[in-house]
This record gives sequence, structure tokens and C-alpha cells, in this order.
Amino acid sequence: MLAATLLAGVVAGCAMRPLPEPNAADALRAANLWPGTTVDDLHRGKQRYVQSCSGCHGLIDPHQFPQARWPGFVKEMTGRLQMSSNDVQDLTRYLVVASQAPRGN
Repeated sequence: MLAATLLAGVVAGCAMRPLPEPNAADALRAANLWPGTTVDDLHRGKQRYVQSCSGCHGLIDPHQFPQARWPGFVKEMTGRLQMSSNDVQDLTRYLVVASQAPRGN
């Protein structure tokens, strides 16, 4: 089921706009779930997303799924990769927060 959901996201993501760029408002939203989150943390998560996830599939627009779905997707997908817990946390934070970002950012 997850694979089918992600495949649909990949197909929809083919015409994807640029990924949201983290900013101070994103860091404030992230800090509600992960206190102390900085814009740099979110930038690292974005870089990890681009570097690690695009090796297996196309990048999915974070807006494609609600914020609550991303942690499960990240947990399942990163189980196939060798990533530190800090990298997984950065990646999760970025996708959760980017899914909430106003479109066009």
C-alpha cells in the first residue's frame, strides 16, 4: 500500500515545483514539535531529502501528503538506507514542515 501511495506521489511529483525553501516561519512551526529547530536544521533536512531520496525515486512535493503521513514514510524508506538518527530527524522535520508551508515558497 505504501509503495502504491508513494508511486502516485512520484507520478504527481514529476511536474513538481521547486521544493519549499526553509525560512524563519518554518523554523518556528517546527519548534512546536521539535523545540530548538533552526532554519539550518531544516536546510540540512532538505539537502538530505534531495541527496538520499532521489537515488531511489523521484522527489515528491511535500504538499502531496499531509504532515502526519511524512514521519511514517520517512521511517519506512530510511530503513533501506544507512542514515544517522540525526539525518533521519532532519529529513523528517523538513518534510513535515515543508508540507505545511504556503505553496510557492
